Amino acid sequence: MKKFVTFVFKRLLAAILVIVAVALISFFVINLAPGNPAVMLAGEAASPEYIKEIEKAYGFDKPIEERLFIYLHHLFLGDWGYSTYYQAPVLKAILQRLPATLLLMLTALAIAIALGIYLGAVTSSRAFSKFDALVNYVSLTFYSFPAYWLALMLILIFSLYIPAFPTGGMMDIGIEGAVQKVLNVIWHMVLPVTTLSLIFMASYLRLTRQVMIDVLSSNFIFTAIAKGLPKKRIIFKHALRNALIPVIAMAGTQFGQVIAGAVLTETIFSWPGMGSLLIQAVTYRDYPLVIGIFIMTAIVTSLSNFVADVLMARVDPRIKAKLIG
Repeated sequence: MKKFVTFVFKRLLAAILVIVAVALISFFVINLAPGNPAVMLAGEAASPEYIKEIEKAYGFDKPIEERLFIYLHHLFLGDWGYSTYYQAPVLKAILQRLPATLLLMLTALAIAIALGIYLGAVTSSRAFSKFDALVNYVSLTFYSFPAYWLALMLILIFSLYIPAFPTGGMMDIGIEGAVQKVLNVIWHMVLPVTTLSLIFMASYLRLTRQVMIDVLSSNFIFTAIAKGLPKKRIIFKHALRNALIPVIAMAGTQFGQVIAGAVLTETIFSWPGMGSLLIQAVTYRDYPLVIGIFIMTAIVTSLSNFVADVLMARVDPRIKAKLIG
């Protein structure tokens, strides 16, 4: 048990170091860029008085090592700067949008993983058949589509030609009642979640299929077949359990890619999350907000990797035996 606690501590420390590294890179990008960083934050059209205020507020009139200490100190205390476009603290602006992004991303990722694992398990039992080839071809086709193109096609088909779903937004105005609000949000989520799920499902399908093919050729599977166990039980209970280990690892590492894919998806569907917030921040040159979004993305990604590592340690018998005994 002591080894497991040490393992968790090391993984947590690694996650913290990644977050600190992203924060440092963000600091040096602003402070070592050519020109006056205060002008970059305030905008070229800003008055000299306002630029002086920015220099004083962000400590640009101080030595760079002192600025770094102030930056990290404020970051640790939750003072991530002030959004020049939203006229609000950066952390507050991000936290207002983060739940919407997590709702969309976690739902899409859960569906992609579930479908990918199921179809991967089914196709592995019928490997190299026409059904296997068809499923792989369709999934790879969706994977090759750019997210923005697939999103636009879904809007064109299911919002304009067949007006079944809204073109964007998270919830209609004037909805009353908790149940009605939840159902309305789900209704708005269908197209953006479908977009992301179809794109990311192929990775889990192919990984599960490949691992399952290897597992199904193992000796313990032949033993289960010799005992006369049903085929479904062999596939979904015995073989799939061993194939889930690399899938868990991929889920943790892919979470950052899902957030990156959300930038255009949220913008196209007018979803009020961090992706659309980043587009607005870049458009209006709100650099404190851009940096804050990068840091928050690093935090979420690092935590997801940390959770995946801990789950791997609990699920993988080889790692579990070394850490727990």
